[in-house]
Amino acid sequence: MTAKSERPIIVTRPSGQADELLAQASELSNEVRHHPLIDIHSFDDDGSIAANAARRKILDIDRYDAVIAISRNAAECGLTWLDDYWPQYPVGIRWYGVGPTTVEVMRAGGLEPEMPESRFDSEGVLELPSLQNIEQEKILIWRGVGGRETLASVLRQRDAHVDYAELYERRQIDWSQTDWDSTLTGSPLLILSSGQALDIAEQQVSNLKDRITALLVPSERVATYAREQGYRDVIVAASARNEDTLHSLRAWLAAAR
Repeated sequence: MTAKSERPIIVTRPSGQADELLAQASELSNEVRHHPLIDIHSFDDDGSIAANAARRKILDIDRYDAVIAISRNAAECGLTWLDDYWPQYPVGIRWYGVGPTTVEVMRAGGLEPEMPESRFDSEGVLELPSLQNIEQEKILIWRGVGGRETLASVLRQRDAHVDYAELYERRQIDWSQTDWDSTLTGSPLLILSSGQALDIAEQQVSNLKDRITALLVPSERVATYAREQGYRDVIVAASARNEDTLHSLRAWLAAAR
């Protein structure tokens, strides 16, 4: 049996989405810490402005030719709304997920989505053959509040009509300097899920790049962003799936021995 690494590993996924990764990472390192940077707050059907906007999009979903979920959170929230208002899912819609974790949720909910073969981001979705000739099609994007505009912008350039269903919001978690000092003890490897997570960490720790050994990120896009911020040792997993994250983590730890 291979000895565990002494290198600390920091998992920053939201609470409720990190347990499996934490358990499996603990088999690789003697020191695994959970330090979530974002809370995911899904919109309840409570009559609020945000909820009313989401409800209208879900009630009208049969008017769309395609629906794209941009994340696992978007897929989970979208399926919850669908279950509330569509006992039987509408037919004739093409479903898309940005990557494996998103598609796993959608398939578990009874949908049959398409996804990119390798690049699991907006750019990868935009390369799909079925999204090339979409003139006058109506496309709905499930997402959180805010975020990148690349997907909608390019689809509109292809003469599609694009709407958003914003189903949740990301709430930044503010940690004290004492908390960060404890988390960053031992120059850990930091696992991040997005460029936004890196921004949050850097806002709270001004010298972050000097206090960690490496970053592990889920896509080349996030890796490019991290390198532009001055990070040199950036590990890129094939996707955000636990299997891919752990595969990259094992390889890095083995090379670092």
